[in-house]
Amino acid sequence: MSSSKLVTLKFEGDDLLVLGAALTADRRARLFFRSVLGAKPLDEGYRCPRRRLSLSALALRVYDWLFANGWEAVGAGDVKSTVSLELERRRSFVRTKEAAQKQKSEDAEFDFSHVNLAMRQFGWSTQRELRPHQRAGVAHALTAINVGNFSVPGAGKTTTTLAAAVTHLQTGTADLIVVVGPLACFDPWEKETRAAVGSLIRTRRVRGTARQRQATYQQTKAKDLLLLSYPTAAADQMMLLDLFNSHDVMLIVDESHRVKRFRGGVWAPALVELAKRAKVRMVLSGTPMPQSGRDLYSQLNILWPDGQLTGTREAFAGRVDNSFDEIVREVMPFVSRTPKSALGLPPYTIHHHAVELSGIQAEIYELIENRFRQRIADAVTWQDKIDSLRRGRPIRLLQAASNPLTFSSKDTYFRLPQMEDRAPTLMERLISYGFSDEVPAKSAAAIDLIRVIAERGEKVVCWSNFVVNLDHFRSLVTEMLGIPCYQIDGRVPASQDALHPGTTSVTEMAGDEDTREAVIHRFLQERGPAVLVTNPASCSESISLHTSCHNAIYLDRTYDCAMFLQSIDRIHRLGLPADATVNIHIMDAFIGGRQTVDALVEASLTSKSRRMQKLLEGAELLPIELSEDPSVDAEGNVEDLEALLRYLLGQDE
Repeated sequence: MSSSKLVTLKFEGDDLLVLGAALTADRRARLFFRSVLGAKPLDEGYRCPRRRLSLSALALRVYDWLFANGWEAVGAGDVKSTVSLELERRRSFVRTKEAAQKQKSEDAEFDFSHVNLAMRQFGWSTQRELRPHQRAGVAHALTAINVGNFSVPGAGKTTTTLAAAVTHLQTGTADLIVVVGPLACFDPWEKETRAAVGSLIRTRRVRGTARQRQATYQQTKAKDLLLLSYPTAAADQMMLLDLFNSHDVMLIVDESHRVKRFRGGVWAPALVELAKRAKVRMVLSGTPMPQSGRDLYSQLNILWPDGQLTGTREAFAGRVDNSFDEIVREVMPFVSRTPKSALGLPPYTIHHHAVELSGIQAEIYELIENRFRQRIADAVTWQDKIDSLRRGRPIRLLQAASNPLTFSSKDTYFRLPQMEDRAPTLMERLISYGFSDEVPAKSAAAIDLIRVIAERGEKVVCWSNFVVNLDHFRSLVTEMLGIPCYQIDGRVPASQDALHPGTTSVTEMAGDEDTREAVIHRFLQERGPAVLVTNPASCSESISLHTSCHNAIYLDRTYDCAMFLQSIDRIHRLGLPADATVNIHIMDAFIGGRQTVDALVEASLTSKSRRMQKLLEGAELLPIELSEDPSVDAEGNVEDLEALLRYLLGQDE
């Protein structure tokens, strides 16, 4: 290369000097340095101010531009070490990516003997033998180092990650494990750690006041596993940075789609800063892209916090819109995903039960239908009718078919006010229903079904989307069947942390404490038949019921297919006994022999399930395209509203 193309970089105070006699005569160089960087010209180059960048970042930006435009850059003093470190980091990333690509190829061989040896020497239980897909996940994690495990819900991601962590601990790559996730994931991590390595790894929940949390950090020892919530990790960022500086940390972000926010927020920036100090990084999610491909941005930046996988925020957004397949190809070396078909689970069976509405409930359902018909009658165009339907909240029909008592109070999850109507007939019926002894038809049918299940000594989980219905159905089970009945909804804290900051596990709690952890623990520990009533919004993540519950009853369903399939995963997941029979019972309301809105929901979910199962359970990494607002998915898309409109107009045939 000509000496005229040689450029020297060096720091001087808060500026970067870029020295090369030919630079000032080059038009592109003048444009870049003076217009883009705001540099001042010198006799033989430019003086570049730091502005909002660090000097190191500025030097690397200049180095990259010079290299891309045919100049040879030489660093002097601190610039030399900065550039050298960055070049080695980039080479290391490329080597790791190439190794990960090779390891994931079909003919790749991975010597698992050293992993077996490390796990055995550490003390991994022989009763916790890894399954083939988990061994593949560990091999990938140890090869690619910083990885996303996006295997389907119920694939045993916690066990896979813990096996990788134990290997890192035994080989000295890491000496501390830090798990950040929702409160609901704490208990599964504690249980799996106890089952796999006993007390060889001490799990500690970081909670309480700032002083109590600081004491926990100060008492942290090698081979500890710390469990933090997202808010705690953000609030304690400075204390955690000190902890990360004094330990070789393996950072694990569980249910990582929770930090998907593309702009704003405090969780993702805090975790990215912590990731920069971690020796090993992993993110775990069964649904990494609930809304769109942009949901990957923060998760990928936790894995590689210098943006190697994403580039700038704006560039990533543009690529998501224009070339998302290219993004997937580039990130796949650092991502593993086990499809549900690889878990070897016995299939579940869906049973539909026709339930005839009668009495006051039937009258109320028909009055609600007529209420919608009156709304659409005033609308002129087809689109006006669709808009009118949406404003009328179609979920009201689902409430009427399930339990009219749901109209008696507001629903904060779906943002539904208490039902009020100018039509005196409807309000009279609702008042009459509240004072009557009439049992909702679906609830009565479900009670009969539970009685049969209980006679076999089995457990059952009963799902409803409406909290009022959960309350009412639990009272019915208690009064009419007299068997243990438990309830979980949004009013029940996810863990005992909010109630007892000093406890360390669910087993330390008194038997009557109401937390989701404790309720599930007591339900699963029942020796005989038992019932759990809950809603998908409260039990869609980090909840496993499959160890002793293989029956589910749906008192009602919405148009949200993802929520329905994820609720099935609570009892249909890895660890299910090979001889287990999983039965899904769905209550479908009829009135006078004709179909109700339940038939429309069934048709919609059947149509959506093939695509949704591919997204949720398949091997491909694709966005699910859910709405940020749960009521939007619950009340259906345009096709669902059009089907409902035809139904109300009598055109459904």
